[in-house]
Amino acid sequence: MSPIADTILAFDGPAPRVVADLRSVSFEVEHVREDVEDRYSDADLDEAYQLVMSNQITGDDFKRLVGKSRYAAQTLFFDDLVVFLFPSNRYDAVFASFDYDESFPVNELVSAVSEATTE
Repeated sequence: MSPIADTILAFDGPAPRVVADLRSVSFEVEHVREDVEDRYSDADLDEAYQLVMSNQITGDDFKRLVGKSRYAAQTLFFDDLVVFLFPSNRYDAVFASFDYDESFPVNELVSAVSEATTE
């Protein structure tokens, strides 16, 4: 398990739905919360991996466009779900999803991961 995934799972806050280490040609699901594990088939997880990784590759162009060489996290907000994509290496990342409401500690989670990766 990557240090980022460890930090997410140890974070003192809401329990993640799914945490996965994404690598350039494979992925490893590190955690699936029991109450949602029936919702995801292997095909669903593989499709999600393909979509996320194709976005990562094109993400370099976006980073150059906005003038940033490193970002802390990509975040997607849905009605009741928040998804984080934390970069770890050039084509590696950690995916984490959580139940979401306005009290979710977004900044605290991003800060915890940033601190853990700079130590």
